Amino acid sequence: MPYRHRTTTLAGVALSAAALALATACSAADPVAEADFYLDLSDDPMAASATELATLDGDPWGFTDVADDRLTLLFFGYTSCPDVCPMTMAEVDLALDGAGDAAGAYDVVMVSTDPARDTAEQLRSWLDRFDPSFHGIRGDVDATVEAARDYGIAIDPPEETEGQYLVTHGGRVVVLLPGGEAAGMFDEGAEADQIASLLPALADTLL
Repeated sequence: MPYRHRTTTLAGVALSAAALALATACSAADPVAEADFYLDLSDDPMAASATELATLDGDPWGFTDVADDRLTLLFFGYTSCPDVCPMTMAEVDLALDGAGDAAGAYDVVMVSTDPARDTAEQLRSWLDRFDPSFHGIRGDVDATVEAARDYGIAIDPPEETEGQYLVTHGGRVVVLLPGGEAAGMFDEGAEADQIASLLPALADTLL
């Protein structure tokens, strides 16, 4: 019985092997699907937040105002953050350097989660340490909290407790489509080479 099963399914084995090879080839050609550090939402993007904030020049700005011909890497953070924020922005900057020509398909926007202390001048100066082309956005803190939560990022308004000034925020980098919808997000702690490895594929599939 085992012998008969083995001989009568040789053709099936061959077909299965061919299917596996095809699946492997398709999988290898889709780095986004294989990346365990990236949440792909492209089949059902999150709606653009309707919250209104402002540019560093004081002009009104909404999430639907992102570039209409590029993807936007969106991060919620603050300039006095001791670790996550500077590390994340540094990794994004390095990732764009490593993405080659695909870097031109991206904008970077950081929304301050501590607008009371992050003045326009402070945020601009801080972003310039990474890349002068990075955009800073700020506004009412409650509106900022609402906007972050619209994209699934949990943050809380800053609070002072026993002399400690606490700012709680998530560390994900959201990939926005030209209309402001979220097509995916990089996990907190994603490294530059990981981000860079997906930027060309995301630009090819989402633009």
